Amino acid sequence: MIKIKAALYKGKREIEIVDIPKPVPKTGEVLVKIKYTGICGSDLEAYETGLYPVPVVMGHEASGVIEEVGPEVKIRGIKPGRRVSIDSSISCGKCNFCKRGYTNLCLDEINALGIFKNGGFAEYISVPASSCVVVPDSIPDKFCTVFDQIGTGLFAMREANFMVGQSAVVVGLGTIGQFQMQLLKLSGASKLIVVEKNQFRLDIVKKFNPDMALNKINLGKIKGKITNRLGADFVFECTGVPGVINATSTIIGRGGTIVQVGLCDKPFEIMLLPFILNHNRIQCVIGFLRRDFEYAVDLVANKLIDPEPIVTKIISLDDIVEEGFERALDPEVQDIKIIVEP
Repeated sequence: MIKIKAALYKGKREIEIVDIPKPVPKTGEVLVKIKYTGICGSDLEAYETGLYPVPVVMGHEASGVIEEVGPEVKIRGIKPGRRVSIDSSISCGKCNFCKRGYTNLCLDEINALGIFKNGGFAEYISVPASSCVVVPDSIPDKFCTVFDQIGTGLFAMREANFMVGQSAVVVGLGTIGQFQMQLLKLSGASKLIVVEKNQFRLDIVKKFNPDMALNKINLGKIKGKITNRLGADFVFECTGVPGVINATSTIIGRGGTIVQVGLCDKPFEIMLLPFILNHNRIQCVIGFLRRDFEYAVDLVANKLIDPEPIVTKIISLDDIVEEGFERALDPEVQDIKIIVEP
C-alpha cells in the first residue's frame, strides 16, 4: 500500500503529521496531486475549539493537478494533467435545498471536504470530478486557493441585495473581508469604509483605495463620511466577534442590512432594540454556490480581483502547526492568507 504525508486533525489544538494510504479514485472521482491548500478561518475555529469530528485531514481550499481519473468520469476538460481548483461544497442534488438552488445548505453534510471527508492538507486527495473547476494558465498556482473566499463575498452581496450606488462598511479584514472590500468596490459602492484593528491588514487594504480605513468602529467618522450622516446601507461583519456584532447597530442606517459573514460559535447577548427601531435586516450567509466559485475564477483571470497582496505566506506541510495555525491565531499576525504546500 502506497502511503502519503498528511496533517491529521485530532481535536482541539492537535494536528499531527502522519502517513496515510494514498487515496484511490472511485467511480466518478479523480485523484488530484495537491499544489496548495489554504488555511481557512473555519479551519482555525475548529483547531481552536475542537469543532470538527475527528480524526480527519482538514483543508477545503485545495488546488492541484489531476493525476488519475476514476471510472465513468465523462466531464469535458477533466483529464490528467489539468490544473484545477476544488469546489468543496459537494452537494447531493436531491434534497429540498439543492432542488431550490441552495446547494450550500445541502442536507447530505457527510460529503463536506476537510470536515467529514479528508481534505487538502495532504499530498493527494480524491474528489468527485464534478467538484473540479479547471483553472486557466493565466492564474498562478498560489492564487488557486482563493476562489472559495471570493465566492463567499459574491454570495453575501447577492443574498443581501446589494446594488450599485449604495454605501457599505466592511468590518474585519481577514481574507474574506479583504475580498469583500474589493468586490464592493468593483460593484459600484458609493462610499466604502473598512474597519480592522490589525495594522498590517489595514495597510494592505489601503492599496485598494477605500473611502476611509479605520482601526476601530468610530461612529462619528463613519457617519460623517456617508451622505447626510444617516449611517451605512450595508455593514458586512466579517469578524464573528460578539462585541463587534453588537456595535454594528451604531453604524447601520435606517432600513439598512447587516450581513453576517464572520463565524461566531459563542453565545452572547445582543441588543435588538436599535435594529428593530431602525427597521434593520440581519442577513446571515454561509458558503457560496457553484456559480459564485466559477465567477471568482473569471474575476481573477481577468485581473478584476487581485489576490497578490492577500496571499502573504507559503509554508510546508511539516510547518502547518507553528507557522500556519498558531501563527494565524495571533491577533497581531503580519499575514492574511497562509497557504500550505505539501
